[in-house]
Amino acid sequence: MSALSRAEARRIRGLQTRKNRERERLFVAEGVRVVEELIDSGLVLHEVVAAPSLEDTPRGRALLERAALSGRVFRTTDAELRSLSTTDTPQGVLAVARIPERTLEDVELRSRDDAIAARDVVLVLDAVQDPGNLGTLIRSADAFAAAGVIALPGTVDCWNPKVVRSAAGSLFRVPVVHAEAGDVRAWLAAKDVRTYAADADGTSVDDITPGARVALVVGNEGAGLSDEARSFADEIIAIPMPGRAESLNVAVAAGILLYAFTRQSS
Repeated sequence: MSALSRAEARRIRGLQTRKNRERERLFVAEGVRVVEELIDSGLVLHEVVAAPSLEDTPRGRALLERAALSGRVFRTTDAELRSLSTTDTPQGVLAVARIPERTLEDVELRSRDDAIAARDVVLVLDAVQDPGNLGTLIRSADAFAAAGVIALPGTVDCWNPKVVRSAAGSLFRVPVVHAEAGDVRAWLAAKDVRTYAADADGTSVDDITPGARVALVVGNEGAGLSDEARSFADEIIAIPMPGRAESLNVAVAAGILLYAFTRQSS
């Protein structure tokens, strides 16, 4: 283990911007649990930066030992680590890893025969801009065994440090792909995926019978679905709400609809 240099610290700080992440093809993961998940994921670990507070607990010491076997480990102070982090409590550790090269073809769908008992669901995000919402959406996709998450233009970068943190490891397991709307439309058609877009004026999700392959499209937090996203939806669906709230947070709504798709037989 060696001390973190100023040049290395400057490079890590630079990864807080999307431009530098895309140029370097690297992202930052912060906190004990997220770094544990990152090491378990098999993604290419570039380096780990550890502060003295990491060794305050047995879990932290165990993580440091694992990190030493998986890649380069640099030592720094707790104050310096906080300056590298996007959170005030980075828990004494952050890691830098290689952004995986993923395309629409990495979203693998089962054969028709295999999908009889378990539906394939793809989550499509139409200009979701809040990093916390995106991380929660990816976690929901992971929880309900979605085949993948597709982010249309206008959606926040999935490797934003706040997204990585709020996804809590799910980002490393679920294929998440940024793609153009036209390419997504063609891919859905080629894969024979029936597409449902969520909107308050749609048909109740209780009244539909999804097939073996479905996509759920959810829209921007303020503007909702774009005209383009609406245009390639086979049907607009809604969550029946007997209460007085006009709408739900996009991540909450997507979680409910993913559950509905999962429990309905194909």
